[in-house]
Amino acid sequence: MSGTVRDAGLEDTRAVDILTTEHWSLLSTRSLGYQEMFGRTTIYVAILSGAVVALALVAEATRFGRETLTAALLLIAVALFVGLVTFARCVAINYEDARWVAGMGLLRQAYLEMVPGLAPYIVAAHGPKGDPDPLRHGSRQRLSALGASLTTTSGVVAVLNSVLAGSLASDVAALLGATLSPLVLLGVAASLVSAVLHVRYAARFRWRHAPNAHVPA
Repeated sequence: MSGTVRDAGLEDTRAVDILTTEHWSLLSTRSLGYQEMFGRTTIYVAILSGAVVALALVAEATRFGRETLTAALLLIAVALFVGLVTFARCVAINYEDARWVAGMGLLRQAYLEMVPGLAPYIVAAHGPKGDPDPLRHGSRQRLSALGASLTTTSGVVAVLNSVLAGSLASDVAALLGATLSPLVLLGVAASLVSAVLHVRYAARFRWRHAPNAHVPA
């Protein structure tokens, strides 16, 4: 009897309840991921805003002297650190979310195997081949896809981090006595390098974890 139940598969009377529970579990997990991402990003922006306000007050008190550069070095470094860990976590959440989306596609495929007549009414991708690359976020994208990624939460965090990296490099150069032109060039170069490194990190994270995309956690 147990062997018959075990081999029933989708024909088992309990299959719908089990698949539905799994579907709602994935939806809840995605919701928690979004909440964590938005929460972390909100904290980052709050810290960055506070750093800017604090730096403005210090600059006014020190009349934009060397003390201002020293304070800026500390404040920017702290904000950049928070931004980097926020970006890393956002990339991980994006990957996890893509896994849950792929999982829900597999569940839809199971539903359609139960009731094939529902196929015309299922809009979202379903099955392991429903989306050829559900983890394409952060991959080696074309310029159009890369531009679209700038509108995501992790993309915005990456832009802010790159601006902070350029500011930090310029601040260090100013403390060392560099003139205006080298400061500007160094800041721009540091921002561009930081942007490239952020993209590379996201791409490497995706390729490192893609082989386990459909492996249960």
